Amino acid sequence: MLQNYNLLLEFMEVLGKKWIVPLLVFLSLYEKTNFNAIKKRLRLTSRALSKKLKLLEAFGLIEKIIVDNPGKAVYTLSEKGKEISHLLLKFASSFAR
Repeated sequence: MLQNYNLLLEFMEVLGKKWIVPLLVFLSLYEKTNFNAIKKRLRLTSRALSKKLKLLEAFGLIEKIIVDNPGKAVYTLSEKGKEISHLLLKFASSFAR
């Protein structure tokens, strides 16, 4: 029980970090997108975006997919990330009523 509580606290701490929720929502809307598209659309610095993407990848919420060229990658939500994004959007829509 205590272990589950600690995992929940850690997860909530991650969700509370700046840009995490907008990144999850952005990826839920655009499905597969590259670093520069995210950076341009959300107006993040390269450093900040890189840190957030690595954090989301470490938690298993996104996947980095290398395409054709080793320097090219796209980001997409994992199944867990899709579930979380769906819950966040559902939660947000409950306030719009």
